[in-house]
Amino acid sequence: MTLYADIPGERLDAFLARAVENLSRSGAQKLLEEGCVLLRGKPGRKNDKLAIGDAVEVTIPEPKTVD
Repeated sequence: MTLYADIPGERLDAFLARAVENLSRSGAQKLLEEGCVLLRGKPGRKNDKLAIGDAVEVTIPEPKTVD
């Protein structure tokens, strides 16, 4: 999914936690660590600052089954 930043200077992890339903900030940070988030076409880092209109591409991996 592609999301677009709407608050200038917001941290990427905070934006993801706000914009993606049922995603906590720690969950957002995990997605970032796993390389599931692209900011301006490059892997994002949790403390990246956003500009209005920045495209954020998010890939939510399939849940892993636990034995």
